[in-house]
Amino acid sequence: MDLDGMSVVHRKCRFWRELLDEEDRFDSEVKPRDRRVHCSCFVEGLSWEVTVGTVPADCPLRSRCRYYAEA
Repeated sequence: MDLDGMSVVHRKCRFWRELLDEEDRFDSEVKPRDRRVHCSCFVEGLSWEVTVGTVPADCPLRSRCRYYAEA
């Protein structure tokens, strides 16, 4: 796990990070599939908020990232 709490996800871009939202993790009213996930591109500094059910298979910018390398 990285210092910012976001960890590398194997089989995805090594600059891609995912972190489950802490509030959703303990909220029993939020279905597991609808829990929010904070995703970011470590190199580009961009971030996205998606749900567990819609987390991308890999970084959306992978096709045009000059630093792309799979973890």
